[in-house]
Amino acid sequence: MNAESKRLTSPEITSLCAQYQQDTLAVCVAKHVLATVTDAEIRSLFAFSLELSKKHIELLTAIFHAKHFPLPNGFTDEDVDLHAPPLFTDSFWLKYLHDMTIHGLAGYGISFSVSIRRDLRDYYHQCNLDAMEVYNRSLDLLLAKNLYVPAPYFSNPKKQEPITDLSYALDFAGK
Repeated sequence: MNAESKRLTSPEITSLCAQYQQDTLAVCVAKHVLATVTDAEIRSLFAFSLELSKKHIELLTAIFHAKHFPLPNGFTDEDVDLHAPPLFTDSFWLKYLHDMTIHGLAGYGISFSVSIRRDLRDYYHQCNLDAMEVYNRSLDLLLAKNLYVPAPYFSNPKKQEPITDLSYALDFAGK
């Protein structure tokens, strides 16, 4: 019996349900952002992200139906007010999308690693590719708009200095 004909394992069910909830939430957030954002580049990126989330929901729905598994409770159009004023600035939404993509990449990696079914591994592989595309586009846009704050830079040491005691960790208040 191949893996595709087997029942879903508990980690697979957990990952699929979490993904369904996350993508239905992403649709609601994207719809609100698209109704309020003014920056054309950010709007375009959210429109792209919205289409990816919709595609993921369609694929997830097909998986649940094929396995005669009830759809999880997700977010719907009733959970978003498209006439509400903007919640945040356009630059906030760009940073939000970038950060959520980082979390998505971590989640897809875990979901991929706990899935034994080839169809689910293929699905999460594609989700990772989709998320990497959004990550690259969002980072490029953050950099272009001078909105990205990189991690601190580290000075290159002149030589190796072995640690011989704990003073390096205990001297946090300075000498």
